[in-house]
Amino acid sequence: MKKASIILSMIIMAIVMNTSLLKAQDINTGEKYFTGKFNLMVYGLPDGDTKMVLTIVKKDDKLTGTIVAPERTDPPLELTGIAVADSTLNATFSAQGMDITLFFKIKDDKNVTGNMMNMFDIKGTKEQ
Repeated sequence: MKKASIILSMIIMAIVMNTSLLKAQDINTGEKYFTGKFNLMVYGLPDGDTKMVLTIVKKDDKLTGTIVAPERTDPPLELTGIAVADSTLNATFSAQGMDITLFFKIKDDKNVTGNMMNMFDIKGTKEQ
């Protein structure tokens, strides 16, 4: 009876550990994680800290997206060159005749950190 109890305990622990590992892998699966809407704060821009909304969708097996500052009247800007590798996303958009680069890294299941043009820090939260 004692052996059966130990074996059952080990099976339950293995199932719990496997489920935890699968959930952790789901969080960090790249395209799956980055598809959606993110509320961002970009720090230190010439106009001051700026709220932005990044939206990424998968269309025709390709990632596309936009970025916009909702407090301004500017239309959303199209992202180009979106590349996802593991827990990072790189993208580019054009603004005022310049190509602006974005870099994001998954912090946890709801948050990203990154930068714009390797100069301006970004913190963001994914909408669920």
